[in-house]
Amino acid sequence: MNQKYLLAMCSLLLVSSSLFASQISEQTVQIPMQVKGFWGTKEVTLEATEFKPEGTGPFPLLLINHGSPRNPADRINLSGRYPAQSRAMANEGFVVLNPVRRGYGKSTGPWAENYFSCSSPAYKEAGLETAKDIEAAIEYAKSKPYIDVSRIVLVGQSAGGFGVLALASQNLPGVIGVVNFAGGRGSQNADTVCNPERLYQTFAEFAATTKVPMLWFYAQNDHYFGPAIASRLHQAYKEKSVDVTFITPAPFGDDGHAFFSNGKNVEGWKTDVMLFIQKIGALR
Repeated sequence: MNQKYLLAMCSLLLVSSSLFASQISEQTVQIPMQVKGFWGTKEVTLEATEFKPEGTGPFPLLLINHGSPRNPADRINLSGRYPAQSRAMANEGFVVLNPVRRGYGKSTGPWAENYFSCSSPAYKEAGLETAKDIEAAIEYAKSKPYIDVSRIVLVGQSAGGFGVLALASQNLPGVIGVVNFAGGRGSQNADTVCNPERLYQTFAEFAATTKVPMLWFYAQNDHYFGPAIASRLHQAYKEKSVDVTFITPAPFGDDGHAFFSNGKNVEGWKTDVMLFIQKIGALR
């Protein structure tokens, strides 16, 4: 095979790849959410970014849920968008939604995920509030004829990972798999977690009612939820016989907590995620 032919083939592959990627549409959408409170029910609006493959589908849904910054002042500037990660999965045949929860970015409504005291944190209650916002995104998807809501995969990073675990404990129809990237709550400083025993207890409570298979990633140099804590969180699910594939990637950058959120690391997790997707039958 001569050099000119090889160059021509490489050029064709690059053009084809570019064309394929350009077929993913991206749009900002508004998700209505009903919030019940002491004074009745109020409607808020969650902003989300939707990535859709070309065609009418129906496509399975992949919901990517963001974390929560340690500094409360940073919540207003959080975009909740994962463009590289979302396009990679949309290219595989998913509609991908990046919802922004109450109290973050341009979504309306007050922040609802407060676990209050560091010494006696209300982790479970905070996680269930996060779950409500994720469920609102699922309800939105039900109105879209190009989305197959019998094939939903929940993905979450950090507080978003904790939220998808909370929602998975409710075993909603259509949710067939969960991918948790360094899920947890209570990290206020590097390598410090508020009342880790309460966090383990909350994981055990979520695990007790969880039936859906899961894939977890906790990097070896995660400075939010390090190896010792991650191992115990996993143990809580093992003790309840939940189907969890637990992966501990090699140290990533200065803090492995960014293993998923860093858009340059898609290839670092995609192979394992696609094997999981194949296992649960999300793509047909």
